[in-house]
Amino acid sequence: MLVVTACDTPTGARPDAAYDPTTLTGGLLYRWRSGTTIRVWTISSAAGTSMDLGLAVRQAVVRWNAVPQFAEFTLTAASSIHDASVVVYDAENAAPVSPGSCQFDARGSAGYTYFCPGGGAPRQAERLAVANGGGGVVTVVIRVDRGRASSQSAYNAIVAHEFGHALGIGAHSDVSTDLMFGLPAVERPSIRDIATLRSVLGRPPGLTL
Repeated sequence: MLVVTACDTPTGARPDAAYDPTTLTGGLLYRWRSGTTIRVWTISSAAGTSMDLGLAVRQAVVRWNAVPQFAEFTLTAASSIHDASVVVYDAENAAPVSPGSCQFDARGSAGYTYFCPGGGAPRQAERLAVANGGGGVVTVVIRVDRGRASSQSAYNAIVAHEFGHALGIGAHSDVSTDLMFGLPAVERPSIRDIATLRSVLGRPPGLTL
């Protein structure tokens, strides 16, 4: 278990998580180091595509940026894939980064968030090499599939849901009005999703992204 210094866990009241945020990770709690600027690079949609990935990502960034209580993270656009910590792409494109030492298995899902836990202590997720070379600091990859979405709204919901995983919610809610429900039908985090992520942000992680 990672031991962090007190300065990485801001003081102040924290809500209880509305649901266990580690059910998809076998009890492992992960998050970004407090104060991190999380730079996001989006692989552009093909011309003439009916659903806009860039729009979905920008919307998700705005809505999740409203969650932190103590500036624990800030999502912002990367200037290139080489300075991005998160890369988002659609299944129509080839994977833009290598999977590192872990297995990448999207299993035909509508959305899939991937990072590779590193070993050692403290535990730090691996940095993933950019496919076209040139180095980089990518830690998290979000793959979505517009072919599984019936509309731009449904696509927005999938993308925003995957951002919840990328920020530290390693779980699915069993309440259909939550964004983190397994088949999301809403486009923004619910009160329950917000409480769960705020709880995660105030806890020492077992893995730092």
